[in-house]
Amino acid sequence: MVPAADGPSLSLGSLAYRRLFNVTRQPYFAVGDGLADDGPAIQAAIDDAARAGGGIVYLPAGTYLLNSVQWQKGVRAFLLNYFSGIAIIGAGRNLTTLRAAPGLPNETRILSANSADGVSRVSGVHLQDFTVDGSAAQQPAARCMVGISNVWTDRISVMGVRVQRVKGSPGAEGEGVGFDSYYATNHQYVDCEAVQTGAATGSGFGATYAKEITYRNCGASGSGHWMGFTVFRSVGVTYDDCHGVLNAQRGLNCEYSQGIRYVNCRAGGKAASNLGDGIYVYQSSNVDVVDCVSSGNLNGLLNNGSSVRVIRGDFSENRSAGLAFVSETDWENTWLEEPPAVSTNGLASILIQGQPLTIEGMS
Repeated sequence: MVPAADGPSLSLGSLAYRRLFNVTRQPYFAVGDGLADDGPAIQAAIDDAARAGGGIVYLPAGTYLLNSVQWQKGVRAFLLNYFSGIAIIGAGRNLTTLRAAPGLPNETRILSANSADGVSRVSGVHLQDFTVDGSAAQQPAARCMVGISNVWTDRISVMGVRVQRVKGSPGAEGEGVGFDSYYATNHQYVDCEAVQTGAATGSGFGATYAKEITYRNCGASGSGHWMGFTVFRSVGVTYDDCHGVLNAQRGLNCEYSQGIRYVNCRAGGKAASNLGDGIYVYQSSNVDVVDCVSSGNLNGLLNNGSSVRVIRGDFSENRSAGLAFVSETDWENTWLEEPPAVSTNGLASILIQGQPLTIEGMS
């Protein structure tokens, strides 16, 4: 247990986390005023925690400017590099901010695992109670950036963390993402937020070539080009009580994946609609949509080449349809075990190849 006087009072279930590295104290002396470059001081604390076999890197309340770009040749540019067995913990996401400096290079990762080369594999890391700010409007040279890059990692837990203002670009220039689980396994995100405004155009949460990822009580809003939540070529990803709203494309996006579960999730809503579909499922299998609400979007749910099971929920008041299917086969591969509400949509309750379908007993 870490004493409250020195930082967070919590037990993380590991002896490795008992040692504390306070970035504002000797020998680090980070300032946290939003003006001084605190990157080297914070990196030194992270390095010391890793060399000690683990520990808590504590970020007291303040805004820590990160203006020292590090390079892994041919792989990545990053501002902070983290290693196995450490915890990085702030005083609260409304109190502690890691802010990217202006003018960073393209594809900069702000907080990045030391495993992006695919050779090493960072594991057993805990991130909690701080904000990562990508300063998107001040990144003219960057087509896309990543807030927290958990690449080639295992057993990463993220709790109470916000990522905001992360740059992304349309088309093939680079999606950008707030929270990235790429070639990752056994991740857990709890009570996390991706908040995009203005020039912040990346997706909120991304899982790519990932396995066994859980998102619980997480929200993604405001992407100017992309999605709230997106999963691509992944297996065993669960979204529980997650909310994707006010995004330029989809609230919850699933492509080429299997064993995906959306439980008690929300896409769009009054004055919070996504411009694209609320839930979009493409070329995926065994996708469960349970007790979800999707309204104010293009379609509440669109199945394009997938097997989907819908249990209850409400897919009403969308601009096109509550449930939409690109082909007859998509309709046949969708199971409505307990029919959801699909009333008052712009074109029809259900669309199959653009044609309305009415089913007795569905509202």
